[in-house]
Amino acid sequence: MTLSKLRYAFVAMSLMSLGACAGVVQIDDHESAGFLTDEVYSKLEPTNDSVRAGLGYLNTSMDISRHDKILIDPVVSFVGEDPAESLDAEDAQTLVNNFHVLLVNELGKDYQLVAAPGPNTLRVQVAMVRATKSSVALDTISTIVPVGVVATKLASYVTGEPSFTGQLKIEFEIRDADTRELFGAGIDSRAGGKVLNEDQLSGWADVNKIMKLYAQAIRYQLCLSRGDSDCEKPLLK
Repeated sequence: MTLSKLRYAFVAMSLMSLGACAGVVQIDDHESAGFLTDEVYSKLEPTNDSVRAGLGYLNTSMDISRHDKILIDPVVSFVGEDPAESLDAEDAQTLVNNFHVLLVNELGKDYQLVAAPGPNTLRVQVAMVRATKSSVALDTISTIVPVGVVATKLASYVTGEPSFTGQLKIEFEIRDADTRELFGAGIDSRAGGKVLNEDQLSGWADVNKIMKLYAQAIRYQLCLSRGDSDCEKPLLK
């Protein structure tokens, strides 16, 4: 069964059932793809924290406790020119839709979801990267799920093999939606496998699990930065 056949089919399976999947490992791959600006890239530093991005920036002087709304931009996937190194376009479309749903579900637990910038609003922008800056094609794929819509199910779910091997990599930034002040940004790569040193994704369950981990990690960092005492740390396995 292919992802294209399931692309618009919603199934009643939550990613909470993925606990039996293989572990998730942080990979040392921080080459930029051009999603963030040069100014933001210059702020990124190694975090040495498996819960945070491998390269990250956090504006500790920014008070986000007053922010009670969140705008989640469509997730973007950069499509590489080399077929051996890039996602199939239909697979990428499904993944960005799923990633958007996961971000909405996690961040919607703490914030009111909105569809436009405004006061007391954080703006989250995320890109999935399957190519380096030198090989990124001009065309990109982005979420088709309506921004701000609370979705509770994934766009599709299969147990077969992904169309690519290797890690899932993202670039992201979080800003005040009104003032554009940068709160945080990062580049991170993760791999899933039955052994911790196997840098390939063994199935779509691994891909979805990594995306869920990213969504949980963003929520966790926002919670810590608000000064809350009941922050839920994401599971790294």
